[in-house]
Amino acid sequence: MRNLAKAMAIRFGVYGILVIYLACDLFLFQGPVYRSLNEPQRDEKTEIAEAKASGVVARVYYRPIFRAQVEEKMVEYLWRRGRTIDDTTEGERRLLRQVIVNELIDDELVKLQIKVSMSKEVFVSGIQVDQALTSEMKRYPSEDVFGALAERAAWSGVRERRMRLAARIQRAEHLARMVDAKVSEEEARNWFEVNRSAFSGVFEDHQIAIIDALLVEKREKAWKGFRIEKLRRYAKGKIDLFEEVLFKEEGE
Repeated sequence: MRNLAKAMAIRFGVYGILVIYLACDLFLFQGPVYRSLNEPQRDEKTEIAEAKASGVVARVYYRPIFRAQVEEKMVEYLWRRGRTIDDTTEGERRLLRQVIVNELIDDELVKLQIKVSMSKEVFVSGIQVDQALTSEMKRYPSEDVFGALAERAAWSGVRERRMRLAARIQRAEHLARMVDAKVSEEEARNWFEVNRSAFSGVFEDHQIAIIDALLVEKREKAWKGFRIEKLRRYAKGKIDLFEEVLFKEEGE
């Protein structure tokens, strides 16, 4: 009985201290509890305005995609074709930005999908990364050019390059499984028979080219279905696109 009374006394003492603290916080020195109750809450409009001011062109589940990312990919796209921003028209830049931001949005959605459901199933070996790094290097005129682009993209050394390539391989393999497409010899032969007038020679002369072309068509169709049904469908209402920031020209 004595122990129970002692426990009750301690409990009431703690409650008393809490009440005194809350009273002081609310009415005397206006502490953290007072501020949390009285400071205006950040609303959606304020968050969007701040995001736009920071150069955000889109958000995917509130994960930002910046205008700088879009511009960097556009510069690289043009550079690979021997062109620069100065060689483009305003209409072309608008189209490129639209295509690139949608690619970045899809990329974010795939990353999230892998992170949530597939991370344990998609393993990337060191050999795959080595091969990808070698292949990536061959796309550039020299190692110095590759290094300069990596530095401009804020890649911190070889380790980050390998991590980014591993992530790219992981996404590619995930998509390959999600967008599975095959073309049988019978299917290719039937297509050849329907379009025989466009070819000279027999089916075997064109078999590989026909299968490749049909695969590209099937994969494109499968990707569109996957993009609509598996990526964008479940992200409805979770993607924000700020076109006024995306399409704004320099000097405007």
